[in-house]
Amino acid sequence: MKISYLIGLPLGLISIFLVFWVSTLFIGDSLFSVLIYGIYGKAFIGFLFSFLLALGVGGYFATKSIQKQKTLLESSLRYSLRVNAIIWSVFLFISLINSDNYFIQISISLLAFIVCTLFTTFTIGLLICFLIQNRIRKSA
Repeated sequence: MKISYLIGLPLGLISIFLVFWVSTLFIGDSLFSVLIYGIYGKAFIGFLFSFLLALGVGGYFATKSIQKQKTLLESSLRYSLRVNAIIWSVFLFISLINSDNYFIQISISLLAFIVCTLFTTFTIGLLICFLIQNRIRKSA
């Protein structure tokens, strides 16, 4: 679980910052960021808190998966699915409470879930599972 926090938290926060920073660069001012915070402000706060919970849950189950001799890729996929399911379902729930346009909110959350799950399975999730596997091997 510690590895999930040590790797996932800084990389996740940097990724969130880069999304807002790059979008501001393309548009040329911070109006886009203000608009995003205005529309998704409460959902974004929920996203950050759920991120902390999701990393702990994901790390716990990744350790169990690796202990059961699952492959690194399968463990990474399960880790990514759990983490992203928690994060994006909380984001979706909060954004649905604050919105009248359910189709757009569901579409954004579903697309983000799919993209993030695919990306993290082959990058951060794989690295975290690899480090968990090495820690388990060294302690055995």
